[in-house]
Amino acid sequence: MSENIPQKKRPLPMFWLVFISSLIIFALMLLFQPNREGVDDKNLPWNAHFNAQGQLETMGLIIGQSTVNDAIKLYGKDVEVKLFSDLDESNKSVEAYFPVMYIGSIKAALALGITAPEELKQKAFDNGKKIVMSSTGGREIELYNADKLSFMDLPISSATLLPRKHLTERAIQMRFGEPDRKETQSDGLEHWFFNALGLELIIDPEGPEALQYTNQSYP
Repeated sequence: MSENIPQKKRPLPMFWLVFISSLIIFALMLLFQPNREGVDDKNLPWNAHFNAQGQLETMGLIIGQSTVNDAIKLYGKDVEVKLFSDLDESNKSVEAYFPVMYIGSIKAALALGITAPEELKQKAFDNGKKIVMSSTGGREIELYNADKLSFMDLPISSATLLPRKHLTERAIQMRFGEPDRKETQSDGLEHWFFNALGLELIIDPEGPEALQYTNQSYP
């Protein structure tokens, strides 16, 4: 009688192991991607506009009216609130910074200037948790939570978008049109002004562009 000798299973070729692993990793990446809903076209950066009250509406926010809490509803809770001043402690300003936010498929950082009374800024400065030198040579003050919260419902004075991807001049012109004025300023960079958008766009060949929106009407 012949015996049935069990056959050993041949291992999968390395190619198939790598292929299957890649599929699993790709599926996990899709599963854990941030949930980003479609954005209203009017909130896209190139569709900024002044409303009937003369206030600039951009990226779902109204300059001079919307607050940091309004921005959190749109762009998430990952936000830092910091106070800045010159070295002599003058010219204090408050900023809310979203390190990562999305407008549709656009990945960027967002900085919001906050309009705050001088006495409130001084109180937060005096209570400061830590003071370090800022990248511009001034002071950057880290705040305690209680002081951060005191700025959350105050109106924003500006919105600066910092896209993660470099914008070519062609891409800018396709989305925003031709600027009303181009000007090389003391920083050595070109500043493009779009009057109807309330936008000053800073062109930096070595880094991300900065799109600064304010209620200012550029001449």
